[in-house]
Amino acid sequence: GVLARLGRCLPLPWRLRLRRGILLRFPSLYATERVQYEGSLTPDEVQALIARLEASLGFAGDVIECGCFLCGTTVLMARLLKTRRLPKRIYACDTFAGFDPHEIRREQEVGDATRRHSFKETDLQYVRRKLERLDVADQVVLVQGLFQETLGALDGPFCFAFIDCDLHDSMLYAARTVWPRLSPGGSCVFDDYENDEYRGATRAVDAFIAERSHDIREHGRLLRKLYYAVKA
Repeated sequence: GVLARLGRCLPLPWRLRLRRGILLRFPSLYATERVQYEGSLTPDEVQALIARLEASLGFAGDVIECGCFLCGTTVLMARLLKTRRLPKRIYACDTFAGFDPHEIRREQEVGDATRRHSFKETDLQYVRRKLERLDVADQVVLVQGLFQETLGALDGPFCFAFIDCDLHDSMLYAARTVWPRLSPGGSCVFDDYENDEYRGATRAVDAFIAERSHDIREHGRLLRKLYYAVKA
């Protein structure tokens, strides 16, 4: 329509400001099929992820998400925790400023990252307001910064981890750091496995699985580009 064409004529920052202002004003729009809480997973992938999360909730610890962009998946997991009235929280870890420019440049140079999206279109203050408007702010702890600067300070334990940061070094660092804090029986789910746009993610997952084979009870493809491992 006319409004859609007008929106496309606006500079990207203006479009984002307009879109986010509308969503914050009318938060029920986040649940629509077109918006889907601004997450990147398909409905089938969300269902598979939530099922794996549900299977982990009986174990000790909180939930940690490494790479959350606009916290779309975070919201869905938080809604489950709230519905179950569980005293668990989600540690949502991200730079909230996009990829580390040095890391994405390295991956592009060797052909491990071919997608040009750098995930810079996020904003910590917007995400915080979004969580408040969706009434899940009490379930989420936002952790801003590079993983190398933040994850080590999170003691755990964790019952579930979702690692969705696309790039080899970040994924491997996150997995190596979080896994020792994961409760036995808990699950770690990785996104972008065998995603041709981020080949480094596959190499990171394969390397991690090989390293930790002694304390992985089971592992394998979950759905499409999701991969999981259960701690022994």
